[in-house]
Amino acid sequence: MKKILVITSFLCLAAFVFVACEKDDICGKEEPTTPNYKIQFFNYEDQEVTKNGLVEAYAIGIQDTIRSNGNTLLLPLRLDKQETDWVLQIKETKGKETLIIRDTLTLKYRVNTTYLNKACGYVSTFSLLQDGSSPLLNGKASTTKGNWIKLYTTETNEIDNNLENPENEKEAHFKVYY
Repeated sequence: MKKILVITSFLCLAAFVFVACEKDDICGKEEPTTPNYKIQFFNYEDQEVTKNGLVEAYAIGIQDTIRSNGNTLLLPLRLDKQETDWVLQIKETKGKETLIIRDTLTLKYRVNTTYLNKACGYVSTFSLLQDGSSPLLNGKASTTKGNWIKLYTTETNEIDNNLENPENEKEAHFKVYY
């Protein structure tokens, strides 16, 4: 009788363990993620030619610096606010002096958050405001020229990872000519 009770207890315990276990949820590579704001740099004199100079960026109030990779800079946008201020800077050598030249890019947007699943959680996309308040270069909406930026163009107002058109991920959201 004891054997039957021990075996039954063991089987109940084993069944409880298997029922209580959850399947492994893994967020696959094909799942969308919250996108970065992609800036590409081009030569101002010949606007078809990319420019590979070192551009550094930091968000106001955040210590981390992001450096360009080739002619591309990927900037994360804040999820806790609907605005991110990025300082973009280059170093220019004049004689024996090295100057740091800065422009501030302000992006105002709506955050659209979507629940994907338990493994991946939430993904956010961004829609830049189209009321003339985004982007702002050095606090001005009407100018496309800054301290070192000679011209910029906004390529799209929707910042998302579109799985139906993965080519969108490769395209710039913003182009800077200097």
